Amino acid sequence: MNWLISDRFTPRRLSLIALAATLCLLSACKGVLLDERFHDDKLRNWTVIDDPDTVEGPSRWEVESDGWLHQRSNIWGRRGDFLGRWYGTFLVAGNAGWSDYLLTVKAQPEDGDGFGVVFRFQDARNFYRLLFINDGLNGGPLTRLDRRNGADYTEIWSSGRGYKVGSEMLIEVEVTGETIRARVDGRELFEMKDSSISRGKVGLFCYAQNGQAFDEVRVVGR
Repeated sequence: MNWLISDRFTPRRLSLIALAATLCLLSACKGVLLDERFHDDKLRNWTVIDDPDTVEGPSRWEVESDGWLHQRSNIWGRRGDFLGRWYGTFLVAGNAGWSDYLLTVKAQPEDGDGFGVVFRFQDARNFYRLLFINDGLNGGPLTRLDRRNGADYTEIWSSGRGYKVGSEMLIEVEVTGETIRARVDGRELFEMKDSSISRGKVGLFCYAQNGQAFDEVRVVGR
């Protein structure tokens, strides 16, 4: 049977399906946009981006036998840069047209440095980042929401609270229009407004975090 010319899958019908999928991705499409449990150790749907001129790179993102995604490099900073930017490595997925959505991620830190999530990620110089740091030598304890436009980060919100090494965390970030909300383990961190970046992908981030695990990355359209 030639499936492409069957009654169910005519070229016209296939074109309409593709158009509907594209419109959904480029609008505030409701429903599950991404549900990643890291069963595929090839990370086919993900892109690794290391900040230029980082120290102790490259990054090492790998799905391990425990079913979690781990980042095993101590990649950090740039030579001459210290606190305030926290350059590192990203693992990014999704569609640049995604606008309003809820991002949820399970995270388990095995080190005391920096990790977090990125959202409305347009490219490596334009996105938002929710960063967690525990080590006092690296500016912790600190939880901070940043906006990146170009080489620098702009702080939008911060709190002098870190995290417990070895403990699993559920991170939630919701973006609706200019409103950004975040929770950890069901506890609200903040509700802020910033209209600088309206759309973008999602991702994971590590700074000098040799031993960071992630799982169950889920994005639901709003």
